[in-house]
Amino acid sequence: MSQIYNLSYLQDVSKGNIAFMLDMIHIFLTKTPETLDILKKEVEANNWEMVGFYAHKLKATYAYMGMLELKELLILVEKSAKQMENLHEIPVWFSSIYKATQPALLEIAEHKQLLEKAL
Repeated sequence: MSQIYNLSYLQDVSKGNIAFMLDMIHIFLTKTPETLDILKKEVEANNWEMVGFYAHKLKATYAYMGMLELKELLILVEKSAKQMENLHEIPVWFSSIYKATQPALLEIAEHKQLLEKAL
């Protein structure tokens, strides 16, 4: 299985500042699970306005973690929810995002530990 994340973008943005990278990774690891759980509830409740809101909120986070395929799915979720189109696809797309994010969170946490040792 290929790695779902790529920290190259974060490395570029941080200009190699490990402390900055660690801060961004910490935010991702703490906020993403919470936001995903909220988004899951909103998808299950067919609350499309809030689905669009939370998908939008997650997009940038996934981008800076190099999770570009999942970011593209979040764009589809956001756009469809806001335009009230392809609503039947949103649970399928969200399920893919959710399932792929879980192992990525563990891998990113391991990567964070390696970076902490480099400080």
